[in-house]
Amino acid sequence: MSVFFDERVEFAIQNIWINPHSGKCEEAIAGLRDAANMGDGDAFYFLGRCYLGKSFADPVLGLPDDPKFAFECFDKSLELESAVGMFATMHIDGYEPSLGTFIHPPYKSKREIWDKVYGMAMDGEIFCEFLVANAFYYCDVADFLDITPESMGGDEKYERRVREWAAAAVGLYESCVKKGLGIAIPNLIDILTGGKHGIPVMKKRAEKYRHIGADMGIGAYERMVGNEYRDEERFEEALAMYERAVSHGDSYACYCLGKLFTFRGALGLDLKRAADYFEKGLAAQPDDAGLCNLLGEIRFRGGQGLACDFPKAFSLLEHAYKNGSAWGSDMLGMCYLKGLGTEVDLDMARWMFELNPKKRFAVWGLEELDSY
Repeated sequence: MSVFFDERVEFAIQNIWINPHSGKCEEAIAGLRDAANMGDGDAFYFLGRCYLGKSFADPVLGLPDDPKFAFECFDKSLELESAVGMFATMHIDGYEPSLGTFIHPPYKSKREIWDKVYGMAMDGEIFCEFLVANAFYYCDVADFLDITPESMGGDEKYERRVREWAAAAVGLYESCVKKGLGIAIPNLIDILTGGKHGIPVMKKRAEKYRHIGADMGIGAYERMVGNEYRDEERFEEALAMYERAVSHGDSYACYCLGKLFTFRGALGLDLKRAADYFEKGLAAQPDDAGLCNLLGEIRFRGGQGLACDFPKAFSLLEHAYKNGSAWGSDMLGMCYLKGLGTEVDLDMARWMFELNPKKRFAVWGLEELDSY
């Protein structure tokens, strides 16, 4: 197998992106820092990538978001003549190189950078395959090669080329997945299900890749497969898959887990267990309206030994409402009507009740307001 980067960079690719469950993330980060400190521009790119959030490194790794540090690493990668760094950072939202250009010697143009990285991809370097696939998927290849509808002879010919790029992206993404690079799956599934650029919708093929992602231990796909099992009423299998997803850093699975045990849940009422799942999810996603609503309902209604906590309920339900969800408006209305966790405000109570006037608390509350 060919080696394309410094061995410390290769180690990081293997243990941060291909196998994030290896338990060697800290060792990999240390190796990247060591290689970067010795002047390796590729190491600076991969080190920076670690700190741009869950779209760039699996959340199971627990790496902090630090875009300022990431962008500083990218600057060094460019200055140290990393073709991969120049290629990959050129279309990262928010990043502008400190020296004002992505192109550094020995490269004189975007095309030369494309040729270098594309050549590495064709020689089998997995991360370059992924980067080139992204360039096809997002049509960034047009920028690299200076391709426009005008240069192609019209919109129809350009659209035909875009369709060819999408097909090329599918092939490269599938190659990446086969080699174990799970971050290729989201865009691959999007192409297979989107029906864009004349690519036929292939739901079965997309479903296969969701299950492959789950088999790889990617939390988001474990959650999606859990949803499939839930919809098929295979609830114990769904429960197991959701718990795997949570263990692999997918906080949204906490919502799915809690729903199984809260009011109207498929596995029977266990409010303590449901609340624990929702609290854990909110620790990672404090603005998630679904988590706020369902935990707010538990705090509002109480039961199974859990006392009502109206101040907490009001805070959660109000937060969900401010984040665009009126699902708990009837309970918020009762809080305003009775002064539960907030001051009495009859106008706000009526406003909230009328958002969902057929809900039980809304019916009772509107009847009481109308009797004044």
